[in-house]
Amino acid sequence: MFLEMCREKIYGLMYIECSRLICTNRKKKDDEVKLWREMNDGMCYVYRSCRPARNEFGILGIQVAGDMMHLNILIKDDDDIHRLFHLRSVKIPVRPCNEDDVLQFVEALLLLRNIMIVNISLLFHSLGIRSERLKKRSSSSNITVTTPEHPSMDEE
Repeated sequence: MFLEMCREKIYGLMYIECSRLICTNRKKKDDEVKLWREMNDGMCYVYRSCRPARNEFGILGIQVAGDMMHLNILIKDDDDIHRLFHLRSVKIPVRPCNEDDVLQFVEALLLLRNIMIVNISLLFHSLGIRSERLKKRSSSSNITVTTPEHPSMDEE
């Protein structure tokens, strides 16, 4: 999990599920579902706390299954629907391998880094939740509210 603090709150921007080098297809599928659930929960928490740009901000998910790394992103669209996109699947060079495998792995890591930079920027430049904006707006105005005095019951 990759955590980032913004406005005194901690947000999970990336979730990771890992398995062993030798794992069953059932384990891979279970981890895929678990990762999607974690990403979905993270997305809900972010949008409850602040308002990052829709169709731009996303929660990253990395699944390491065997010697493969699957890079996914969950983005909330304009209709409030969470869309899961598969970005890349690359072989993790755990043994000596050819140049193309290493190059694809490095490209996937660079893509991951670039998305994280954009997401952190979008999070820091997002609007606060509505109640915080209303508090700021109401505290900046010079309106004073008073209540009329009522005679107390003790005076009767």
